[in-house]
Amino acid sequence: MKDQSKIKYAIAAGHHLTAKTAEEILAAGGNAFDACVATYLVSFVAEPLMASAGAGGFANMYTPDKGNFILDFFCQTPSNNSISQPNYKEILLDFGESQETFFVGPASMAVPGAMALVQYLVEHYCSIPLRELVIPAQTLAKNGVAFTDFQAYDLQLLNAILTDNEEGRALFAIDGQVKKKGDILLMPQYADFLESYAREKPDWFYRGEPALSVTDYAREHGGYIRYEDFRNYQVIRREAFLFPYGDQYISVPPLPSLGGGLLALFLRETAEIKYEVGSKEHFTILRNAYHNSFPYGKDVASLVAEMHLHYPNYTSIDSADISTSGTSHFNICDDKGNAIALSTSIGEGCTYFIPGTNMQMNNMLGETALLPDGLDSWKQNARLNSMMCPTIVFDQARAPSVLIGTGGATRIPFSISQTLMNYYEHKMPLYEAIHFPRIYESENQIYLEKGYDYNTADIDKTIRVWEELDMVFGGTHSIDLVNKQAVGDRRREGVAKIVVK
Repeated sequence: MKDQSKIKYAIAAGHHLTAKTAEEILAAGGNAFDACVATYLVSFVAEPLMASAGAGGFANMYTPDKGNFILDFFCQTPSNNSISQPNYKEILLDFGESQETFFVGPASMAVPGAMALVQYLVEHYCSIPLRELVIPAQTLAKNGVAFTDFQAYDLQLLNAILTDNEEGRALFAIDGQVKKKGDILLMPQYADFLESYAREKPDWFYRGEPALSVTDYAREHGGYIRYEDFRNYQVIRREAFLFPYGDQYISVPPLPSLGGGLLALFLRETAEIKYEVGSKEHFTILRNAYHNSFPYGKDVASLVAEMHLHYPNYTSIDSADISTSGTSHFNICDDKGNAIALSTSIGEGCTYFIPGTNMQMNNMLGETALLPDGLDSWKQNARLNSMMCPTIVFDQARAPSVLIGTGGATRIPFSISQTLMNYYEHKMPLYEAIHFPRIYESENQIYLEKGYDYNTADIDKTIRVWEELDMVFGGTHSIDLVNKQAVGDRRREGVAKIVVK
């Protein structure tokens, strides 16, 4: 007998408190966008190394009356990139398998979009007043949140940034050492900031005291951002890039998300090829897909040209060639048919905290990998590029069927692609599709979770094999609306829940 039950709500997120917040709002009668606002604000205290009022991102949205679209609230470059002495600080981060240099400090800050998204959703889609939606985040900021295993790992990774100044040390360190699993994070100023934010005019963050504080600091300490940059910031509603995949249609952000195009190219390379899962052929096919798609992630013009060969509807924009690192993601669906998949990032953080907020600003202008002409070579007044790729899969009737996304920097589109391959091509149940071993290949190394057959004699690169699933491969938290399943990726402490009527 066909299952006649209907979904009341579904959640898949990267932290138990963000998932709990979403459920509380939905269970109380709020819609998916009410839950999104409350959950996103909670993530600033529950996942402070990835989310913040100083962050940006992308939201892939669907409503029954307005269809599918993208809200681009990613970071914007300042309108001027010629100051006499830009103030950067070089930071070397040790990722274990590799080391990478980033730049932080005043000159690394781009204009954030996080609070503009909150404002946009409240004004256009929410049914609950903002004053009520800030309460969960205020409560946690005052009472404290314990760091989890994954966050403790990130604390160690970002130690040099988090302990660079007094406020960072006060929030994230004890006796000069970054906090560990179980230690408590308190953000009392964030609670006060939310009180003011809910009380003031909607554009207060971008035209009031927060914007003035950041821009005064930037002007006095060698940063690029000016008040006009905050004042002119806007969330951009973009048409989603929709492409066919078997019997489905996949919706991803267009540029400035590089991730959407790379996901499409990767899936195109692997579609309809028959092989045994985990075999040498499977391993080889994934490697070939990387070889044929990965290079386009470093050259926007080449990505656009290649995409236009296969997908003429792919659109290009004027953007700045900078990508993102630390990322969080969650998905929410409600009983009204609304759905949202949201990804957000502050990069590594810039070490500067917006006064009176406990919120760290992003360091999006300090990503050197995509700035071959120098740190100040970014395009002025343009959206930054990103690998973030919140994804919605639609069925033939254009109804949403799967929501998925992940953190993981350059690995984002490839982690999502492999999960979708496992689910649709290999017909794996959602949990197995998410937790099947993954592969990632960079210019110099192959990263591999144990589970594939391969011959080292055929490999001309260094290969690193993880015996267990690892957070480096991202966390593809997902919702399957057709089969009524929600799964959080255990690589990144994913939490999911689905409730049917």
